[in-house]
Parts: sequence; structure tokens; C-alpha cells
Amino acid sequence: MKLKVLGCFGGNIPGHGMTSLLINDTVALDAGWVSGALSLREQEKVKDIFISHSHLDHTCTLPFLIDNNFSAPGFSLRIYAIPEVVASMKNHLFNKITWPDFTSLPNDLTPVLKLVEVRPEEPVLVNGLTIRPVLVSHIVPTTGFIVEDKKTCLAFSSDTGPTHRFWEIVNGLKNLKAIITETSFPDEFQDLADVSGHLTPSTLDVELEKLEKDVPVYLYGGKPKHLKAIKKQVAALKRKKLTFLEQGKTYRF
Repeated sequence: MKLKVLGCFGGNIPGHGMTSLLINDTVALDAGWVSGALSLREQEKVKDIFISHSHLDHTCTLPFLIDNNFSAPGFSLRIYAIPEVVASMKNHLFNKITWPDFTSLPNDLTPVLKLVEVRPEEPVLVNGLTIRPVLVSHIVPTTGFIVEDKKTCLAFSSDTGPTHRFWEIVNGLKNLKAIITETSFPDEFQDLADVSGHLTPSTLDVELEKLEKDVPVYLYGGKPKHLKAIKKQVAALKRKKLTFLEQGKTYRF
């Protein structure tokens, strides 16, 4: 399984604060920086996108991805999300005011965009991958995703504060190769992290006590003004398999 990091951390590099991961060149987890990170030819290959939640740093390039490729022969895009997230995109994004409703363009019979509702923990088969959404604990309805092929399994929590079910499912995975989770604020902003549904290095450390698998854990999501402090505090945890995703890097699992 190939994973390319399109956007992961706050900072002065374009796309750093916009979350998006690309699996095998064709399936994206979140769309914070798909159109910004990929060439037009690469964008045409992205046919399926799983959206964890409605926040703009996870959805904001969806309109531009569609607009850039609307006229490409045979282009169509499927967006998968739990019902609450689909409703948000219908009401606040593809609502004919913020952006055209591409679910009815060029017409109702052959729309360029399909919004597909998925249910927590029910598998979806896409391009040789099985993807399961798992509810996590953020300020709005949010899921992480378990991504599996025949040999490999990855777990992506998306944005979350302390949570339970995600780790319970992760511990039962047979071919787990890596976990991607977040750390958005340093410890001195713990109150803000708690109220906004995010992790600090301290709460991350508690969360990782729930993990029974000996696999690498990759971090994303740090706010740009606090990234230096977050990295210092994560290093102080002295967890050998804990590191940070790198913008633009391709990982193979």
C-alpha cells in the first residue's frame, strides 16, 4: 500500500495545515489539499474521497478538484462520509451559493459528483481497498478510517480528542502496519485542546497506553505557532516508534 502525504501540519509550506492523505494514487482520506498538491493529471486519477468531518481543513479543496477536472472525459468523483457529514456538505458547501451543486451537474442523470453515505464500522470496497469509518471524539461528528488491502492495514484517526472505540478496533487488526493520529496543541493549551476535541502530547501519551500493537505511530495536525513546542514535548515522551508525517513524502507499507 502506498500513501502520499498531501497535507498534514500547520506551517509556512503550502498545504501544511490542510489534512489530506492519498492512497495508491486514486483514493484520498480527506481533501484539505488535494488540488493544491497534485498536478491536473494526478487529480484526474482521484476518483474516491473519504471525508472524516466537515471542517474546512479537511474539505476545502473539494470544490477546486471538481472544477479543475469537470470537463475531463469521463471524470466523476465519489465522496464517502457518514450521514451527518454528507448533510453538511449538501447544506454548506455544494449548496448553489457557496459552490455549484455538482450532484446535479451536468444533469441529474449523470452528475459529476456523488455523495455516498456510509455507516460507522461498515466496510466500503473501493479500488482493491476495504475502508471502514470509525467514530472518534471531535467537536463535530467525525470518523477515522481503517484502510485494508490483502496484505496491509493502516489506521487513521483524523481529528480527535481522547477516544475509545478507535483503539479497541485497532487492537483487533491482524495486518496493522501503522497508525496515523493527531497532536494539535502543546500541553500548556490543554484546556483549549479539550474543548475543541484535540490531543496534546500529554493526552496522546495516555491514548497510546490503549494501544496493544507494536507498530509505528505517525502524527499530524500541529498548529503552526505551536509546532516547535509540540515536537519538543513529543520527543520528551521517549516513545521509539512515534514520529511525524512529512509533507510530500510517500510511504510504502
